[in-house]
Amino acid sequence: MSQSPQGPAVAVPASQPATPVVARIAKVGLSDYRAFPAGQTYEFNLGDEGHNLLLFGENGSGKTSLFRAIRDLTAMKSPPENFAESRHIFAPGEEGFISVQLTAGAPSEFRWDHGDAHPRGTGGKPYADLAERCRFLDHYALLETHFVHLHQPDAPNLFNLLVKEVLSDLPVIVDGKQERLGRVYERIAPPYGHWQKYLQPLDKACEDLTTALANHLPEVVKEGNRLIAKMGYEGMTFDLKPAAVKYDRVDREFTGQEISLSVTFFGKPIDHPQLFLNEARLTALALAIYLGAARLVLQSPAPGSDGAIITRLLVLDDVLIGLDLANRLPVLKVLNDEFADWQIILMTYDRVWYELAKENTEHTGRWVYLTVRELPGAPDQPGRPHVEPSTEMLFVAEHHFQAGDLMAAAVYIRAAFETRLKNVCEKHGVPVQYNSRNIPANSLWEGIVNRQKHRQAAGEINFLDPTLMNEVEMVRSTILNRLSHSGTPTLVKDEVRFALDTVKKLQQHQFTKV
Repeated sequence: MSQSPQGPAVAVPASQPATPVVARIAKVGLSDYRAFPAGQTYEFNLGDEGHNLLLFGENGSGKTSLFRAIRDLTAMKSPPENFAESRHIFAPGEEGFISVQLTAGAPSEFRWDHGDAHPRGTGGKPYADLAERCRFLDHYALLETHFVHLHQPDAPNLFNLLVKEVLSDLPVIVDGKQERLGRVYERIAPPYGHWQKYLQPLDKACEDLTTALANHLPEVVKEGNRLIAKMGYEGMTFDLKPAAVKYDRVDREFTGQEISLSVTFFGKPIDHPQLFLNEARLTALALAIYLGAARLVLQSPAPGSDGAIITRLLVLDDVLIGLDLANRLPVLKVLNDEFADWQIILMTYDRVWYELAKENTEHTGRWVYLTVRELPGAPDQPGRPHVEPSTEMLFVAEHHFQAGDLMAAAVYIRAAFETRLKNVCEKHGVPVQYNSRNIPANSLWEGIVNRQKHRQAAGEINFLDPTLMNEVEMVRSTILNRLSHSGTPTLVKDEVRFALDTVKKLQQHQFTKV
């Protein structure tokens, strides 16, 4: 180290690498696309930081149109060729578009306008960086894993589903080089002729695909079984067994394009899982395959063209409807834990599940909550969507009460009451003696009352405040009971006010765990 006239030289520490900037979706906008008519821009704002989104929308409100809009915009493979094909059929215009705005990076927006070419052909590497990081799963895709085979006696063959769709981007090793599984499969095509110069490369391609599946499907199985256990389905495991892909020179067709699904249930092999397992376990199995594959395919965020890191996006539309409420929370925990560095858009039409998921994710600070609902449309036309921040049902009830609409206020009070009871029973493991997904409020309340009685009989701390319990009983015997009968109930303003205040207390009450 050299000496300077001013004294010994001071070693300058090497500069620390800057924390990479992560690009996430901050906003989705669309107009004149499917359920969203022209003449207005509809925006789904996920915040400047690009939070996860929990979206509630009843059937027909436009929720699935949002799912398809993001999927169409980021479709690297076979996107719609013409925006006009997806325009709103009752109110089309000439200025429709789909766009996503990012929190960082350049360009900061990707957009597909009516009359323009799809960005797959114009967006270059920045667009590809985004599109390749997106994964979409809806209820219909889950059905392909099991119900499509429901009336077939043979075990499910998942070759097309896995090779062409779920695992097409899985990195595999061929001849010492990394390649995507879908690209390996693309070389499996009928030969131009039956000369050796065509057949030898085809045989090699079949061998490469067979080897890739044999080497890498165990990774999917291992990851999927780990996720099944985290979802609470211990005792159930699965395996995926590929056949040897070959080209039959006599019949001139490919054989062995098979991936069989086998399931073991508490040590017993299940030959026909699609016929033996219930819907909840089939749904969990399908989710594990999809989510496990997604984690393997997109193992880390990808660097964008300008240095920003493109996050991974997972869009799920009503994929949990095959699960009972008690089995949905473990899946939500898997999403929060295993996909913490992903951006998640989770959609549902189930109001109770929406409220329960909201209650169990608010503490993370990583979610925003929106509702899309249907407003009345023009005469002889369907309604139009309306996007708004999540509004508590009791807030809406208060609004209707102040406006003098006692009936509307009572309906929202009852909905808030039932939602709170279901959340309490799920969160605290209150047994409910009713064999149905649509458990009535009376059964839920009886379960809570029985928990209180058992606590009192054992000399333990009350599950809920006895005074509040009495107030709830009064509300149940008045307006809530009237709403359960046919006809238009007669409601008294003071009773509705008391019910509103009581359910507010119930929402704020801290139920004791021990």
